[in-house]
Amino acid sequence: VLLVLLVGQMILEAKETVAQREAELSSQMKKMRQDKTEPELATAQENNIKIEEEARGDEPISIEAASPAPISFPAEILIDVPFTPQAPFAVWDHVHEEACEEASLIMVKYFLDNKKLSPVIAENEIQQMKEYQLKENGSYADSNMKELVEIAEGHYKLDNLDVIYDFTKADIKKELAKGNPIIVPTAGRDLGNPFFTQPGPLYHNLVLIGYEGDIIITNDPGTKRGEKFKYDIDILFSAIHDFPGNKEKIREGRKAMIVIR
Repeated sequence: VLLVLLVGQMILEAKETVAQREAELSSQMKKMRQDKTEPELATAQENNIKIEEEARGDEPISIEAASPAPISFPAEILIDVPFTPQAPFAVWDHVHEEACEEASLIMVKYFLDNKKLSPVIAENEIQQMKEYQLKENGSYADSNMKELVEIAEGHYKLDNLDVIYDFTKADIKKELAKGNPIIVPTAGRDLGNPFFTQPGPLYHNLVLIGYEGDIIITNDPGTKRGEKFKYDIDILFSAIHDFPGNKEKIREGRKAMIVIR
């Protein structure tokens, strides 16, 4: 009996020792966690994650930001815009020398109405627009793009023409690719059109109707040969300037275009 009591006492003491040791160890671990800085804890957490991934045999996942897709356009675009020269009957008097803005707007109007143009119709439209401008503005010469939109709104009741400033060559192709014709103002002599009466107009408007690669297709009212006339995009873009109020200072004009939506 004495032996049994002695053995039981030894077992009890051993259990108490183990429990005491576990309590001390738990207290030490708690203190260590409290003493760790936030970076150390973050590092420990990352290490734990890596250990778990290695245990599962997983590979770390790498996520890269997607690069923006390059702008792409159809190789060729041609919008069916009817053509008229600004002098439908080749009468290059003062009225018709100043009529490139009017002729450009007429082509756009008849495109929107899906109608054809003849010399008789075009001449009648030019004269009516001249009279409208004389009545409203006192002059029909040299409109900038904002003024031309106002003429379109007042005379033709169009409300889908937007003036865009400080655009890029890619912006031109983007609008044409959408099927939107464009009216641009230019320093006419910088276009290098061999069919202009030389040296060419100081200020000139024309309609862009498509492209073939980096060749822009236009309806240029400055010549009877202007239907689907082609310009290199670099030459055309360099020549684009809004009317600054003085033809002699046309190259000081801002980049501007009217987009017909």
